[in-house]
Amino acid sequence: MVRIKEAGRQQVMGQTRQRLLEAAAEEFARAGYPGANINTISTSAGYAKGTIYNYFPSKHALLLALIDATAHEHLNFLLEQVRPEPDPARRLERFFQAGFEFVSLYLPQVRVVFNSLNSSDVALKAHIFEVYQPIFEFMAGEILAPGIQQGVFRSVEPGPTAMLLMTIYLGTASQLDTQGHPLLDPHQVVALVLDGLHC
Repeated sequence: MVRIKEAGRQQVMGQTRQRLLEAAAEEFARAGYPGANINTISTSAGYAKGTIYNYFPSKHALLLALIDATAHEHLNFLLEQVRPEPDPARRLERFFQAGFEFVSLYLPQVRVVFNSLNSSDVALKAHIFEVYQPIFEFMAGEILAPGIQQGVFRSVEPGPTAMLLMTIYLGTASQLDTQGHPLLDPHQVVALVLDGLHC
């Protein structure tokens, strides 16, 4: 009986934490990190002022948790969309398409990540690079390296090339109109990238 109650409590806490993160994404995207208000986040999520401090010790901790959760979702979304493709060129194409799709589906969260990358906070940028490292590794190890081995792509260093391609991806996917739609067509971006990589 105690285990069932504890499991229910953990589920409620997890749902509350998720709602707070979603409200934080909206507030950080709208007001920016300096202008974001903790009480607004709590009440927007449907909770009393100060509830957020039961889950996150500070606004900065909340921002880091949001970035971590977004990176985790981003990676899982890409893996689900890209791994079923056996062909490296098609995998790369699907990576960009799925990446642009992720931006559309998680626009507030992605805006927070992009805004944080453009901030002057060096430690925050380093944290983002660290939590996004698995996506870099996926690009290098599961897209570029097999493509090079199979002769689909030119002989390039997978690590630095993955860094370059991620810079292109993040740079092009972050260019949004006022409604949050990408300004660039992912198909055109992929065509340009593949043109540079193909043997």
